Amino acid sequence: MKESGPLSHLDNREGLTANASRGQKLPEQEGSMQKQVPAKKRISKLELAKYDTTPLYFYTEKDSLNRVTVLKETGKEIYLVAGRYSKFEDDSRLYTPLTEEEKGEVEKQLRMGRKDALISFL
Repeated sequence: MKESGPLSHLDNREGLTANASRGQKLPEQEGSMQKQVPAKKRISKLELAKYDTTPLYFYTEKDSLNRVTVLKETGKEIYLVAGRYSKFEDDSRLYTPLTEEEKGEVEKQLRMGRKDALISFL
């Protein structure tokens, strides 16, 4: 019979081990699973020249702090959703791609006033 009183870390560990045997993950197992970081997408300076100098910016519900860059081709209703700006490297800009959910959200916002626009994603 255990004494009632403060539990030691070993007592807690026994409960965690029992949970693991029932298919539940231990805290250290959860931390070992790493999220796949999407590869950055690149747009060269030469390609940027065909877009308006002032990009459009949208925000998503998932990440309302970091804006999404949308480039509009000069003189056309063609838009390129680049993603979230990451950095400038060599002769190009790097963007972090959006998730499928975010792509849908940005496309919906972009289509509000531009029904016939062509929209593509980097």
